[in-house]
Amino acid sequence: MTDAPVAVETLMTEPAAPDRDDLFAEASGWYFRLQAEDVTTAERDHFSCWLAQGAAQYEAWQEVQLLLGSLREPARRMREAEQARWKKPAGQRWLPKACAAAVVLMTIGLLAAQTPWLDRWRADYATGTGETRRIELADGSRLQLNTDSAVQIHLSSGRRQVRLLRGEAWFEVTRDPTRPFVVESGTGTVTVVGTQFSVAQHNARTQVQVAQGKVAVSAGDGAPVYLEPGRAVEYQDRRLSEVHGFDPAAGFAWRQRQLVFRQQPLADVVAQLNRYWPGRTLVLGDELRERRVSGVFDIDKPEAVLKALVHTLNLQAERYTPYLLVLRAG
Repeated sequence: MTDAPVAVETLMTEPAAPDRDDLFAEASGWYFRLQAEDVTTAERDHFSCWLAQGAAQYEAWQEVQLLLGSLREPARRMREAEQARWKKPAGQRWLPKACAAAVVLMTIGLLAAQTPWLDRWRADYATGTGETRRIELADGSRLQLNTDSAVQIHLSSGRRQVRLLRGEAWFEVTRDPTRPFVVESGTGTVTVVGTQFSVAQHNARTQVQVAQGKVAVSAGDGAPVYLEPGRAVEYQDRRLSEVHGFDPAAGFAWRQRQLVFRQQPLADVVAQLNRYWPGRTLVLGDELRERRVSGVFDIDKPEAVLKALVHTLNLQAERYTPYLLVLRAG
C-alpha cells in the first residue's frame, strides 16, 4: 500500500475527431437519460454543453431523434402482437409472431438487437441504467427489476406469464396450483407454482438462481431440470448447463443496491459495474484484467467504488470524457 494519490485524472486538450459511432452512442444515451423521471437540472445543463461542442454532436443528436422516432410505431405494433399471441392457443401463435418480427426487421434491421430501445418500448415495465424497480402484480406476486431490464406480463385465468426481454429480475411468486407462473427468457422457460428466484439475461445467456421453493427450467427439447434453494443453472442456444450451487449473498445483493465480489477478475468486476453506471470503464492489459478483487460495493456510490479499486490495486484512472474512464496499472 502506498501514499500515492488514489486517482489520476487526465484531460485531453486536443482530442482527435470524435468517431461517429461513439457520438451516436453518446447521443442515444442522452436521449433516454433526458426522458427519465429523475433527470436533474444539472444533467440537462450538461447535455446542453455536450450538444454545443460542435456540428458533429448536433448531427448525431438529429440522427438519434430521427431513428428513435421511426421506431416507436413498429415497437408498439410488435408489443400488441406479442400480447395477442399470449391470448391465443399455442397452434395459432406463429402468425402474429412472424408478422411482428418482420415489421421490426424491415424497419430497423439488426440494430435493435444491440440496443435497449426496442425492448423498453415493447415492455410493460422497464428500468434504465443504474435503476431498480419493484412491481406488484394483480395476483399478489412481486417482481424487482435490476438495472437496464425490461419485462412483458400477461395474467390469465389459467396461466401467469412473464417474458424477460433484457436484464435481470427477482420474483416472489404467490402460490396458485391452478395457475402456473412461467418466465420466458431467451430460448428457455422457468415454471413455478410459488417460490422466490431470479432470472438474468446477458447477451444470449440466461441464468436462473433459486432462493426458496422449487422451479423447473426448460431449454430446447430435452427434459427440464429442477432447482431447489441454493442451486442455479444457465442455458444458451437451447442447451442447459450442469446444475450447480451459488452464493445467495452475492447473487441477490443487487436487491439491496450492492454488488459482492469474491476473488473475481477485475475485468469481470468492471463489466458488472458498467451495467449500473452511465458511460464505460475500460481495463487495459491482460495481466491487470486478471487481478483478483474481493469486496462489497455500493451501486449508488460510483466514485467511492472507483477510488477503492484504484487505491487497493495501485491503478491509474484516466478520464477522457464524462463517459469514458480507462484503468491502467500504476
